[in-house]
Amino acid sequence: MKRFAFWSALLGAVGSFAWVQPRIEREYREEGHLLGPTVGVVYAAYSLHLVAFLLAVGGRKPRKVAPALSALGWTTAGLGAALFVSGWRTLPVSDDSALTTSGLKTGGVYRLSRNPQNVGWTITLLGQSLARRSWVGAGLTGLFGAMFLSYLPTEEAFLNQTYGEAYRRYKARTPRFLGWRSS
Repeated sequence: MKRFAFWSALLGAVGSFAWVQPRIEREYREEGHLLGPTVGVVYAAYSLHLVAFLLAVGGRKPRKVAPALSALGWTTAGLGAALFVSGWRTLPVSDDSALTTSGLKTGGVYRLSRNPQNVGWTITLLGQSLARRSWVGAGLTGLFGAMFLSYLPTEEAFLNQTYGEAYRRYKARTPRFLGWRSS
């Protein structure tokens, strides 16, 4: 039963993400923001991935891990969660529960990363994988990272079109990931 739940959640996450990606592109182009149902599918994909992750790493007795390695993993997970929450709290949400474009965010954690929520979430998953010494968890972290990376060109093209030179200046001075400068 657990194996069925794991695969159902994982395939649901990947399928939801693959289905919603073209919708995101269309809504950015036609609406100038994401509509509520699309945001809901994005959050559903994240949630299903989390369920698969928790089924893989959280439901069994953890392997013996050296205390220092465990502490490193839990500290990493905590720092990632703090980055995720700090970035998420600044997201503008309209009355219809859709993400809006109420301005380019460049302060706070957005000075450290152009993508603090996804970077923070990836760090959280990585820390959990390390603390629980789970190769499956590390693989699922990589899968999340790959889905995130496949979405970035869409988001960056939208931000470039919406904010123009202000976004290009922000992009030039702020790393995509923590300390990792990339175009």
